[in-house]
Amino acid sequence: MTNSAPPNLVAAIEATVHRVLEKLASELADLGLTHGEVNAVAQLEPGAPVTIAELLSATGQRASTLTGVLDRLERRGLVERELNPLDRRSFTVTLTKPGAVAAERVRRTFRDIEARVLAAVPQRSARGFHDVLRELDSWSGR
Repeated sequence: MTNSAPPNLVAAIEATVHRVLEKLASELADLGLTHGEVNAVAQLEPGAPVTIAELLSATGQRASTLTGVLDRLERRGLVERELNPLDRRSFTVTLTKPGAVAAERVRRTFRDIEARVLAAVPQRSARGFHDVLRELDSWSGR
């Protein structure tokens, strides 16, 4: 590969995502969470139940993947699933107290990484990057 041509956007995003996930795994190793578990926990707020559908949308995970993630988080006592009081055909997910501690640690790590990165690029570039991500999400059917 030569340095003269910019990399394919999708390939560049995929490669960067893998590197970011490895960095997160390193910084959050003591929590013992998988990438999917970190993603799910990061989307939850203490005392704010979310439906499985909302969590699927927020994480971008497949339903079967999220089910396994929630099973593991529930076994570790980090989340609770309960019947949705507004629709008894579905469930809600809520952080437990230990889950809230883990979620705050994950969100703090996300904020720290984001702050370091955004400090290094112009605000216009960050907005443009978010536009590209939004369009990729739209194209992929999310």
